Amino acid sequence: MEKLLKLFFFTISFITVFMFSPLFKDWIANMSAVKHLQRVNQVNLPMIEHADTYSAKNSVSQYIGKSEKQILQVFGKPTRKVPSQYDYDWLVYDKDPSKYIQFGVLNGKVETLFVAGNKIDVSPFMIGSHYEESMDNVSLHEQVAFSILNNQYTFKLSTTDLHERPLVTINNSFAQLYFDRFTGSLLGVRFISPETLIKQRPYELVYSGKLLSAKNLDESKQLTVDKEEEREIFNLTNVYRSRMNLSTLKWNSEAAKVALGHSKDMVENKYFDHNSKKYGSLADRLNDAEVSYRLAGENISANYVDGIASVYGWINSKGHRVNMYKKDYTSLGVGAFNKYYTQNFIK
Repeated sequence: MEKLLKLFFFTISFITVFMFSPLFKDWIANMSAVKHLQRVNQVNLPMIEHADTYSAKNSVSQYIGKSEKQILQVFGKPTRKVPSQYDYDWLVYDKDPSKYIQFGVLNGKVETLFVAGNKIDVSPFMIGSHYEESMDNVSLHEQVAFSILNNQYTFKLSTTDLHERPLVTINNSFAQLYFDRFTGSLLGVRFISPETLIKQRPYELVYSGKLLSAKNLDESKQLTVDKEEEREIFNLTNVYRSRMNLSTLKWNSEAAKVALGHSKDMVENKYFDHNSKKYGSLADRLNDAEVSYRLAGENISANYVDGIASVYGWINSKGHRVNMYKKDYTSLGVGAFNKYYTQNFIK
């Protein structure tokens, strides 16, 4: 009996000491962390948090969050101010291809900006630099995660995304980099606020909480957006043809009507192809519209974030790239309709 009592008191003493020891506390904490991690996985909360910061004193990235008034003071009057598909209005500066820049302004503040001009400071990057050089000063991740209030968002980048259009954090915003996969050079940069990135959803998105979405456009405003995207696609095509030491193309209004007709036909009849069951091939459509040509080519795309992103999609596709950079073409018509884009190249 005495031995049993001693064993009992020894056991109680050991448990008491162990419970209050640092080792036990750490064990409890680790078990809690494991359970929390499991809950995180189950509700798809982000697993990677980024807090990278970069000095961007002279970079245009500093204008994210700045006022429209400040943009006008520094850059002057834009070529035009037009709506977008994502609530903001574009202030477009495209007269000088080497200084091509667009600012997306919502409620008087810059939500995004896009740069194609190689004389614009986009540090820590530089337009025209090679992929390895561009990525030297930033961290590249397959997942980019952040929170807004109690809402959690994780963008997942594919292998193609990481090489052609990686997403990196820059202070309190993001930079989407557009690379030429054939040459490795940086073609353009889109700086973007977290809210607008969620609205655009250019990568696979996992989220918990509220999903931010752009307001639906009425028919009239959608028409205006489509016309602007046609102009952006045309201008950017010439920016990159010029950089390849090729002649720039003239706007072909007749070919543009044919291109628009094909984009509409694809949307309305729910298909994606160069050949239309109703209107035939590109040659058929050009001939029916009495468009004169000796040589013609066509690029189509659908469901890109916008016309800007579509241009980079074409450049990074071998077949479409041939049309973009074919020296024989002399004019171009573009048709945009509800995120379906068609380019008709003419000689």
